[in-house]
Amino acid sequence: MDDLRELYHRANQYREPAFLERPYLGSPGAPAQDETNISKTWMHLNGGFLMGYEYTRWWQESRALRTTAVLGDWSWLNKVRITGPNAEDFLDRISVKSVRRQEVGQTLFTPMLSEHGKIAIEGLALKLGDDDYLFTQSGAQFWLPRQAEQLGIDVQLEDQTPDWTCYALQGPHSLQVLEAVTGEAFADMRFSRWRRIELFGTEVIVQRQGVTGEVGYEFFMRTDTGRAHELWRRIREVGREFGLRELGFKAQLIGHTESNMPTIIRDFLPDRFPREKLSRFARLWVTEEELAAVDYDLADQLVTPAEVGWGYTVDLDHEFVGRDALRAEADAGGPRRLWRGLLWNADDIGELFAAQFRDAPAPPPPDLPWGQFRLQFQRVRRDDEQVGWASAATYSPNLRRMISNARVDRELPIGTAVTVDWGFPGYPTWRLRATVVEQPFIAQHRRDDLTAAAAGRVGTAGE
Repeated sequence: MDDLRELYHRANQYREPAFLERPYLGSPGAPAQDETNISKTWMHLNGGFLMGYEYTRWWQESRALRTTAVLGDWSWLNKVRITGPNAEDFLDRISVKSVRRQEVGQTLFTPMLSEHGKIAIEGLALKLGDDDYLFTQSGAQFWLPRQAEQLGIDVQLEDQTPDWTCYALQGPHSLQVLEAVTGEAFADMRFSRWRRIELFGTEVIVQRQGVTGEVGYEFFMRTDTGRAHELWRRIREVGREFGLRELGFKAQLIGHTESNMPTIIRDFLPDRFPREKLSRFARLWVTEEELAAVDYDLADQLVTPAEVGWGYTVDLDHEFVGRDALRAEADAGGPRRLWRGLLWNADDIGELFAAQFRDAPAPPPPDLPWGQFRLQFQRVRRDDEQVGWASAATYSPNLRRMISNARVDRELPIGTAVTVDWGFPGYPTWRLRATVVEQPFIAQHRRDDLTAAAAGRVGTAGE
């Protein structure tokens, strides 16, 4: 059998026919995941990796995120190593956030822009050493080399996606699970910091991150020893005592909407393609029928950091690609639209479902949860006037409501009553009532100080 790196490279030959020259492959945790993926359904998203779709029931998994803990697999995220004497200069030049003061052992959120000031890619940059970084996000293996070439910066870039796992342990009990698995104390680890340990005789980077808004950690384990599935199984077994559930892809993105995490495709399109090719990229995430019915310019879904609530990441005092456009936006008073949440009217959602059991034509019901990585932007209106776009709509088992993200006119105050156009080609369109609310929907714990809870939480690591 080919090794994982060879399979990965074959799987990423996107112009070759799938299942012939372009295989799909299990993630590094697949042997353990296959034992519990009760859905027997595997989702393909990126890098050739397959992910378990539903381990128990999606609403139970979503609830566990907020009440106990979950274990999810993000190993499909691309990972590019950036090294060489010019590594810091290069990363600083392409990121809206300066990395000049970043320390070894620290992770920075580093959105990157096109020259137009629109988000091209966003991800995390781990500083592994002097002039040594690991950047993680989908599309990084294409975007970073293109930037290096356009800027004329000599830097070493290596796609290491298949070389590392990315297992996410998230939830209120994640610290207890982590300490029980590793036998080490982690309560003093601050948000966006990481350290190296060894498990199963293999190097592991454990970093504190909380993409779901909860206290959380990520495991980057070397895959070359073939023991990554043992780590997944060990976390699952130890986590049972704390109520942990494995998080399948079906429930994975509910947490993004609940916790105010804008996501490419679900909430905006990336500005890393020529505008005439934007529809070709969109076609990957929408049917031909739906794409043909799009009656707006897809470029309307290209956004600046401030439009999705990431204005805080921008350091205008250093030079980076897209800075002039962001300065012009700031001089104009900020973006036209701001990042908000929508709480959809429960009675209208109930009527939408009830209409499915009547003889009269009706819009299709929302799948629960809705969206995943499907391109679906809905018009938001105040009276008859469009005032923004809704995105990433989903049912939240934790809030027991239909919710979505939104970009709405900045003049709209919190509490404004609006409607959302709900419909599909060939179906009626209904206007469902919603209320503009602050983001996030769920209280944030990702940065909580955990030192007070440290006593008595160190368990025993086993191999």
